[in-house]
Amino acid sequence: MVAHRISSMGRLGTLVLKGLGLLVLAFIVLSVLATIVGIAINVVMAIVSIVVSLAVLGLVVVGIAWLFSALTAGDDSTAEYDTFDRVEDNRDPKARLQERYVAGELTDAEFERELDRVMQSGDAIDRSEHSDVTRSRDVERDRSRR
Repeated sequence: MVAHRISSMGRLGTLVLKGLGLLVLAFIVLSVLATIVGIAINVVMAIVSIVVSLAVLGLVVVGIAWLFSALTAGDDSTAEYDTFDRVEDNRDPKARLQERYVAGELTDAEFERELDRVMQSGDAIDRSEHSDVTRSRDVERDRSRR
C-alpha cells in the first residue's frame, strides 16, 4: 500500500510538473508574441512620426515662402499696375482721343488736329498690320511644310 501511494504521488508530481512546464512554455510564447507585436507597433509609430515631421517641415517651408512673397509683394505690385496701364494704352487711338475729348482734356481744335494725325498714322498702321499678317501666314505655311 505504501508503494502504491508513492507511485500515486509520483504520478501526481509528474502531472503537476508537466502542467507547470506547460504554463511556463505558454508564458514564454506569449512573451515572444508580445515582444513581436511591440516591435511592430514601434516601427509603425516611427513611420507615422517621420511622416508627421515631414508634413510639419513642409508646412513651415510653405509658410516661410508665403511670408517672403507677401513681404516682397509691395515691390511687384507697382509693376503689375504699370503693365495694366500699358495694356490700357494699347487700345484704339481714336477711342482714347474721344475719351480725352469727352473728359474735357482737349478743345475742339486740339481734338480735330489729333484726330487728323491719328487718321494719317492709322493708314500707315493698317499697312504695317497687313504686312505683319502676311508675314505670319508665310511663317505658318513654312512650318506646315516641315
